[in-house]
Amino acid sequence: MNEQQNAPLTAKSLALALSGVVILYFVLANINVGFAVIYNLIAVAMPLIQGMAIAYMLNLPMRGIEKQLGKIWQKQRKGLRAVSLIFTLILSGGILAAVLMLLIPQLIVSVTDLGSRLPSLITQTSNWLNQTAAAYPWILEAFDSLHFTSSDLIAWFTQVISGNGAGWFSSTLNFVASAFGWVVSLMLSLIFAIYLLLAKDRLQHQLDRLLSAMLSMRMAQKIRGLAHLTHETFGHFLTGQFIEALILGGIFLVILIVFGFPYALLISVVIALTALIPMAGAYIGLLVGAFLILLINPWQALVFSLIFLIVQQLENNLIYPRIVGDSIGLPAIWVLAAVVLGGGLFGVLGMLLFIPLTSVVYKLLYGWVKQREKLAKHPE
Repeated sequence: MNEQQNAPLTAKSLALALSGVVILYFVLANINVGFAVIYNLIAVAMPLIQGMAIAYMLNLPMRGIEKQLGKIWQKQRKGLRAVSLIFTLILSGGILAAVLMLLIPQLIVSVTDLGSRLPSLITQTSNWLNQTAAAYPWILEAFDSLHFTSSDLIAWFTQVISGNGAGWFSSTLNFVASAFGWVVSLMLSLIFAIYLLLAKDRLQHQLDRLLSAMLSMRMAQKIRGLAHLTHETFGHFLTGQFIEALILGGIFLVILIVFGFPYALLISVVIALTALIPMAGAYIGLLVGAFLILLINPWQALVFSLIFLIVQQLENNLIYPRIVGDSIGLPAIWVLAAVVLGGGLFGVLGMLLFIPLTSVVYKLLYGWVKQREKLAKHPE
């Protein structure tokens, strides 16, 4: 009797297992096609994805502005959202304009200075090469053995120009088209972000209704709690990252001015901007700053590099983990681990995402452990 009852169950389980194997084989056999489809979908939806990212970042200051305006206009609530958004856009545009006003004049001065110093740099380099060749004759002998003269260099350069002229022209057109497409995509993303910010309450209400209709009350509540935790963690992370970049830029501005380095303001702003990339981004500022200083004083460039490495080590191990880690409730050791793991897997984007994601996982695990310990002490 038992065998007859178990037989249909066994046949059903076998059929499900075989179906699962067939589906898995089909997925693995067409995995490249699947990745291509996903990539194309992401490329098409990129303006919308960028718009959501812009909306999220703009929403951080917009919440504070809306809260302050709400205290002033307690009775007049109509239009508060739109006014808050306008103030946010003006504030963001003002910050961007201020950064550009700091950078562009300094860049013009740097390029002009480089142009005026270029002849002397070429002369100094030529003298150094001649002195080196006189001190080490084997270098000239090595070049002579290659039978490579200046006429050969001119002929090679002419051949490259004539052979690749069409290719360079095509590449230039492609670059212009890509730049135009990027500008259009950015404008569409900004428009989409504005619509999201204006309708965020209605969208949140619709998502709540959708969760309540699809899931049980308990599961919907858990998802809302997870979404709230993720939102707060990412917001605190971006705020801490911005504060840390300002601190690092301020430290280098003081150091460069005190020690008399050239282009102090330009280098400090570049370091602050690149420091928005967690822990490793400021090294881009090192390359830019060392190059600019090198054109004026090579010894100062070496001193700047040494000072940068010392300050960056202190910042990576003391300032950054404490400011960013404290803002998202993550111990310093896990901040470093998240940066290393995220950067190794997905580069800069991985660094930006893994720190808040690690914080979310850390808080969830911490809450789960506390709950298990409480149940172990009070099993009833």
